[in-house]
Amino acid sequence: MVPTAGDVIIEEPQKRANVRHPSDLLRLVAGLVVVVLGVLLATVLDEIAEAIAIEVIHGADRFPNAVVVFFIIGIGLFSLLIPLAAVIYLSWRRQWRRLFLGLFASAVAIALFELVEVEIVNRFSNTDIPFTPPSWLCEPGVDVGFTLSCVPGTGGGVGSMAFLLGGVAFFAALSPWMTYKWRRATWIAVGVFAFVRVVSSLTPPVDELLAIALAYIVGVGVLLAFGEPDRRPRGKHVVAALRQGGIDLASLSRAGVDARGSVPWFGTDRSGKRLFIKVLTVEERSADILFRIMRMARLKGVGDERPFSSLKRAVEHEAVVSLKASADGVKTPTLETIAEIPPTSMVMAYDMIDGSSLDGVEPSALTDGVLGAVWRQVALLRSRRTAHRDLRLANVFLDADGVPWMIDFGFSELAATDGQLRSDVAELMASTATVVGADRAVAAAINGVGPEAVAEAAQRLQPVALSGATRDAMKQSKGLYDDVRSAIETQTGIEPEPLEDLVRVKGKTILMLVGFALAIYFLIPQLTQTDFGAVLDANWAWTPAILLASFITYVGAAYNIIGSVPDRIRITPTVFAQFAGTFINRIAPVKIGGMATNVRYMQKNGVETSVAVAGVGISSIATFLIHMSLLILMVTFVGKNAGDFIKAPSGTTVLIGMVVLFTLSGLVVFLPAGRKLFSTKVWPMLRTSGQGLARVATSPAKAVMLFGGAFTMIMAYIGALWFSLEAFGGGLSFFAIGLVFLAAQALGQAAPTPGGVGATEAAMIAAMTSLGLDAATAVPTVFLYRIATFWLPILPGFFSLRKLEQDDLL
Repeated sequence: MVPTAGDVIIEEPQKRANVRHPSDLLRLVAGLVVVVLGVLLATVLDEIAEAIAIEVIHGADRFPNAVVVFFIIGIGLFSLLIPLAAVIYLSWRRQWRRLFLGLFASAVAIALFELVEVEIVNRFSNTDIPFTPPSWLCEPGVDVGFTLSCVPGTGGGVGSMAFLLGGVAFFAALSPWMTYKWRRATWIAVGVFAFVRVVSSLTPPVDELLAIALAYIVGVGVLLAFGEPDRRPRGKHVVAALRQGGIDLASLSRAGVDARGSVPWFGTDRSGKRLFIKVLTVEERSADILFRIMRMARLKGVGDERPFSSLKRAVEHEAVVSLKASADGVKTPTLETIAEIPPTSMVMAYDMIDGSSLDGVEPSALTDGVLGAVWRQVALLRSRRTAHRDLRLANVFLDADGVPWMIDFGFSELAATDGQLRSDVAELMASTATVVGADRAVAAAINGVGPEAVAEAAQRLQPVALSGATRDAMKQSKGLYDDVRSAIETQTGIEPEPLEDLVRVKGKTILMLVGFALAIYFLIPQLTQTDFGAVLDANWAWTPAILLASFITYVGAAYNIIGSVPDRIRITPTVFAQFAGTFINRIAPVKIGGMATNVRYMQKNGVETSVAVAGVGISSIATFLIHMSLLILMVTFVGKNAGDFIKAPSGTTVLIGMVVLFTLSGLVVFLPAGRKLFSTKVWPMLRTSGQGLARVATSPAKAVMLFGGAFTMIMAYIGALWFSLEAFGGGLSFFAIGLVFLAAQALGQAAPTPGGVGATEAAMIAAMTSLGLDAATAVPTVFLYRIATFWLPILPGFFSLRKLEQDDLL
């Protein structure tokens, strides 16, 4: 206890030296948005950026040369002194931690910008402006000394980009220790310096925009990584603010209770009245804005309103709703006062209630009488169309006399929509069901608000519509969502409506967008290297055969998957699943995406997860066995020429492989961690795969589909490659082409690129030429084959993925 502010006793935890603030995360998000806009300008709208630069330079050219030159050189020299002075000052004050943060942020910002500019901006845009230099910019290479006739430059302008990057990142990392006036002055200096760079440069201003945004997010990121001073008000500030609001405290202590969106305190005034005090800061407001932005981006129809224009307006809204609810007869604590804590915080003081929130009482305390009283309060709110919007157990208080009170109207809404009112019923019904069970929770809700309201609320009995605390509690009881919906149907006699579609953006949609971005970044440049001129010389009469063979590969893969599990699965959607897996594989290495797609597809078709995983493994084993069998067969038919590019490993290589294998086996056997890994992960998977393979082996039809599907798929690929060669006049036998495909496919599987791009083509061309085919024929043959089997299936793969998602099969 520390006596402060006169004789007021304040009990609070020690101030933490370094914390991470939500406001920094919000600034980081804002900086990322600016970076995206900058990259867009630099890549897609580069002509607009050039036009802006030209207009800026034209505007500066209207002033006398001496004025422009004096302004540019003066600003450049002045800007050099600011960070130098900051470094000297921090060193003199021995504030080594701040100096380290600033210099570290500067170094990271410079490196990051170089990466972004080289890998994105310079790759997709041309930053050279076709523009005649103004008269006040000296020609490159001309030594004019110190004069006001022109600005020496070489197209880069006055002041280096590294200096701008380092300066912005340096001051962004030091902003918590700077006053508001100094922060404003710094940003003015950055803006002026960036403007000067644009005026004295012959490149678009996109570099400046990207530099400032990237450097800023790096500086904020450093603060998030290393922490900064705790800016939240201390107890003495709360005491002083409440005194200004008419409440003279005798004691104040931090409260260890759930008060989302605020810092809770317990206080006692001079008359002995106990108070519950909420302190709201810009950090809580930033967290609320981030929460609302995330929900707005992800959910729809949940009734979220826009964030308030300021923290003060948010506090005033909570006060209005609380006073309105109290005037309507709802049992809620009396609001005593609202006060401001300079410079940017607010405090609210409520009467204290002796008791505990429902999440802290024994389950036996939730009697039918208590539940009925709680629902009567909800009915009062509904009758005046007030939505609490956070009716979890923590926000219903049970006093010493067993009377329930509604608390915390910070997320509430007046003139609520039907959806918001339904959410209240669903939230309270679900949260009470976690304690008293589905039947009692539903019965109490029906007695309180009526069967129609309860039946309508069933649409929102889903995780995305409930609070995090209620979701976590519902997870503890498996099947509780279904139990509550069943109880609603039984007790109301009304069949619940289907769950509302509240998710605006699903995780699968995000993955799909990321996939498209990766495809554009990695795959399109590969496609641009294709020699389309040579491909166009093909005999297009072979095109139907090539495309048909490509399609048959997906039919074979579908039968291979169907044969890997004992369950019955339809062939048509399974073919769609193979196309969808192909699309995913274009953005994932080593067919990981396709395997995951098949597992998910089989789960949606009622196959148990362990069986589905084992089935994918069995299909891969069957494909490998067919692949190796065909490889041996092709080597036999091709004869001695096969040895030109398929060579048996040397005895030394075999010996090294055996040593590695026995070493790993020994580690597994003798180390406890190895034995645990084998017993808990490897052996159950092997056992499940063996059991699945045994079940498949006992069914001749399944075995035929498993191995026949793999055989069909591989032979169709070989056929597509052979047809592609015939389109250019042929030159190799079918068995030689089969050997080329099987050998190149094995090499392509080891490549880390999506679909083995690069490695597969190179291996096929090398194999064909080693078998006697000239390169002028081998190269377009491989390109035509890859276009038909690799590139063209991307579009049907995308639509297959969407189709399966719409049918709830993925």
